Amino acid sequence: MQDNGTVQQLSKALNQLLDAYEKLQEESANIKEENRKLKEEVDDLELRNRGLDSRLCALNDTTKQNSSEMDTMLGRIENILGPSVVEEEIVEEKEPEPEIEEEPETQEEENISPEKKEDNNTDIDLGRMQSLLNGFSN
Repeated sequence: MQDNGTVQQLSKALNQLLDAYEKLQEESANIKEENRKLKEEVDDLELRNRGLDSRLCALNDTTKQNSSEMDTMLGRIENILGPSVVEEEIVEEKEPEPEIEEEPETQEEENISPEKKEDNNTDIDLGRMQSLLNGFSN
């Protein structure tokens, strides 16, 4: 009887192995199907991406072309109109610069180094600054 019990145990174990193998085959088939669907989705997305890239390039080219045409037209309009209105206003409103009285040179100024003389030349001309600011405020 031991042989019969051993055969039954082996038969039971073999049936369990066959059931497990069938389950693994089903899972494998499901995974393959899911993988195929995901690959199709990736291919579809890549195709859409290429289409969007080509549309983006076309839009960029169109934008550059339109910008270039607008710059050309604006340049032509500026040439036709002449100098800009702001430049004309500055020229018209420019007041004569007040004359700065020069003091006679003293020996102290002659002893000053050239660097210090250059600093004296950088003093702000308030009258000129005022006339320029008046031109911008209009």
